Amino acid sequence: MVYSVWFAAILAAFFGASAGQHQNDQATVPTLGVCEALTRASEYDGKMVRIRGQVSSTEEGTWYIGDDCRGTFVSDGKVWPSSIAWTSPDNKEFILHPITFSFDKSSLTRLDKKWVRLRKQLSDRCIAVTYTGMFEMWSRDKARKMYPGGKVLEIPGFGHLNGSPTQLVLKSADEVVAIPNCKKQ
Repeated sequence: MVYSVWFAAILAAFFGASAGQHQNDQATVPTLGVCEALTRASEYDGKMVRIRGQVSSTEEGTWYIGDDCRGTFVSDGKVWPSSIAWTSPDNKEFILHPITFSFDKSSLTRLDKKWVRLRKQLSDRCIAVTYTGMFEMWSRDKARKMYPGGKVLEIPGFGHLNGSPTQLVLKSADEVVAIPNCKKQ
């Protein structure tokens, strides 16, 4: 069952304890579509990016979907779904790179009115959402975390059921727009 992006984004926001601030260098953060991010995943791994695309969600998680580029991401012989899982900066156990920011809850509040207005006119599949965050790419080498005392955590993928090859550690909700030429079903 698909839930609204707004509902999923609210859940993501509640993970964060404090609001982060937009940095002055936001203009230098690239804006990518899902397929571009997956195609150039190693280039953006560990870097701040802005992702714009369709979103899918369940009670267990939210992720960007790339229906136009299925089979793009292959790692260790596995062909992954074309998706980018969302995660909170507070979910540190499953984040591969150091995090120096928190989710800006006020950014989500700013988008809410527009989201509600668009949802009255369009289905979820006709709405694109843009978030800024740190992009992470799964690989067997990076997905093994060592803890004091010899404990090892191996992350087999990101998001619900470890089903995504990449994730976006959310910093801010930036924009919600109608996808051009998309018909409500």
